[in-house]
Amino acid sequence: MDDIIHLLSDAVANQIAAGEVVSRPASAVKELIENSIDAGATHIQLVIKDAGRTLIQVIDDGKGMSFNDARLCFERHATSKITKADDLYSIRTKGFRGEALASIAAIAQVELKTKRAEDDMGTLVLIEGTEIKEHSLTTTQDGTSIAVRNIFFNVPARRNFLKSDATEFANIEEEFNRIALIHNDINFTLYHNGKLILQLQSSNFKQRICNIFGNMLNDKLFPIENETSFLKISGFLGKPENAKKRKSEQYLFINHRYVKSSSLNYAIESAYSQVIPDGNHPQYFICIEVDPATIDINISPTKVEVKLQNDRLVFGFLNAAVRKAIGEFSLVPQLDFDYNTELDINSVPEHGELKIPTIQHDPNYNPFKSPSSSSKSNNYTSNYSPKPKGNMQDWDSFLRGIKTTDVTPKTDSAPEKTVLFDNNNELENVEVDTYFILYKKYLLVKFNEKPMLVNIPRANERILYESYLQALRENPMTIQQSLFPETIVLSAAQAELLCEIREEMHNLGYDIEPMNNCQFAINGTPYGDNNADVKSVIESMLDEYRFNMMTQRDERDKNLALSLARQKRSLMKPLSSLEEVNHFLQRLFACLFPTLTPSNKKIYEYLSEESLEKML
Repeated sequence: MDDIIHLLSDAVANQIAAGEVVSRPASAVKELIENSIDAGATHIQLVIKDAGRTLIQVIDDGKGMSFNDARLCFERHATSKITKADDLYSIRTKGFRGEALASIAAIAQVELKTKRAEDDMGTLVLIEGTEIKEHSLTTTQDGTSIAVRNIFFNVPARRNFLKSDATEFANIEEEFNRIALIHNDINFTLYHNGKLILQLQSSNFKQRICNIFGNMLNDKLFPIENETSFLKISGFLGKPENAKKRKSEQYLFINHRYVKSSSLNYAIESAYSQVIPDGNHPQYFICIEVDPATIDINISPTKVEVKLQNDRLVFGFLNAAVRKAIGEFSLVPQLDFDYNTELDINSVPEHGELKIPTIQHDPNYNPFKSPSSSSKSNNYTSNYSPKPKGNMQDWDSFLRGIKTTDVTPKTDSAPEKTVLFDNNNELENVEVDTYFILYKKYLLVKFNEKPMLVNIPRANERILYESYLQALRENPMTIQQSLFPETIVLSAAQAELLCEIREEMHNLGYDIEPMNNCQFAINGTPYGDNNADVKSVIESMLDEYRFNMMTQRDERDKNLALSLARQKRSLMKPLSSLEEVNHFLQRLFACLFPTLTPSNKKIYEYLSEESLEKML
């Protein structure tokens, strides 16, 4: 039998290895910009075409390379950063393994022009799929210009897995922002399809944050500063009242490198746990500096994940520093230690009798009857709001009615009841005759002999989602023009995204007109949408939409409908009458999929006898 094990060719091996470092255009952007930073550049220009599919070009004014180095830098594991393994534990540069350019050259057509200040001529290198096409002298400016064209041209399967241009460019912007944030002493410029997207001048850290995410953050941030012999923590935290549903604008840097760490993220968020609502997330831009010998940044190809030698110690310091910063800036109520607590103690006479406190109650009180002015029950209130409507007399009869009550035929004098139909015929010929609102979130209704618990925000999300899809595809919403248009200022990324989806937003009832690069006038909103904070809704919707684009493969209209539905699901007017409940349920069960939210969470649940027995 012939031998079956063989060595892969260099071209195939390089293409496979490239997949670990370059998974999408944004990965190439990250590696190229980091090389420019390591070269000591003070001005870095990023030029993108077709979200990186056609062109990724990085131009810098760094120190450049010699004729031989320009050729050698495309070899795998060719680097100027380390010479021995121990050097990995004193790394202060961005790249060090010599994999970036070799990986990019394996799956793209690359043109490199570079020149050192002391050289008369520069160097040109043309490489295509690891094959050197040209290596010669050329005229060029000091620094380096590297152009990556037709990424994944020789790996069509990988190219087919790329998402839409909007999604890929959103990922490029995110990588660009991560690097530009922490290197605020460098001038950055970003172009996409010939359009200037972002121009950042050298500035302090807070100004760089505002330049990227918008000046509206200027008054929403407060500093964090803490230094010990072990580490230094600095940066800015978002005020609790500006916490968001989405984990956007959360940036953690260790030794000037953006990192992801679930434990350190928890250290920050847990410090906010007492000052922001559940489900919300704070904004933060935190820089941590530690001894390079105590951190391992070589545990993943992208170098985004890190391993700390004293992770528990860093966790504790970070959590304490965030708590201290919140307290110092009076963002939580302060304890008054000078207050004389003795004044609050009800003293007992020396020979007084201690009595066990008792609670008075009215045994005849019925929370389901209208209170009478002469009744003692005027001193009591029901725990349910609004009060139940319909023919139900009390809670006991409601529970008994689950098994014993028959449906009474409608008469001419009886109020008309709503008949609902489910697409699955599950709720066919069911009538609603009573309801409860529990904790302002759940709707308890009785359909004949079966009680049902409905999650109101989730149900509203499904209703809104399908109505928005219909508006985007065939029936645009009516716009109510504003007498006094509102002005909204967005970050550069949000502004570009809003310009891209302006037509869709118009179909959803929003008349938005650009005033300049990042400022927009909101001239109209959906008809009847008077209670929503339109600025907050639009900002949050854009964050949600951008996040979904980067993490999901949903169609554009579905993504937009979902993003807006999630922002407005909790803004509906509270249900306060049987007619409103019936109308709400009618709209729910008229949906194509009334049982689940667009993200596949259950909307309602029948309370069976078995489930109640397990509960009690």
